[in-house]
Amino acid sequence: MEIQKYNKRRLFWLRFSGWFCLLPASVYLAMLQNSSAPYSYIFLAELVIIVIFAVYLLSTAKSSHWTKAGNIMKLMIFAIIFVSLVIFIPLCFAYYNCRKQSM
Repeated sequence: MEIQKYNKRRLFWLRFSGWFCLLPASVYLAMLQNSSAPYSYIFLAELVIIVIFAVYLLSTAKSSHWTKAGNIMKLMIFAIIFVSLVIFIPLCFAYYNCRKQSM
């Protein structure tokens, strides 16, 4: 029973992180629309990275791949470097629940 509780929490935080990617994506989209031409490709590249990350996270949230804490740690490192600190925080909660499940 305890394992199911942590599985549900981990699944919730992974899905929440995926949907929460809309926040930094909308910020980069606004910056892309208001930027000058020479540097707009940077915002476009970051927007594409965030959208691909969100789609990957939402489509694989129920996968057994995320039952290992090491895989969530890799996801957290990628999120803090390439995506946003805002996405990193819910992933920390998912990592905590995954660690609790394995104990």
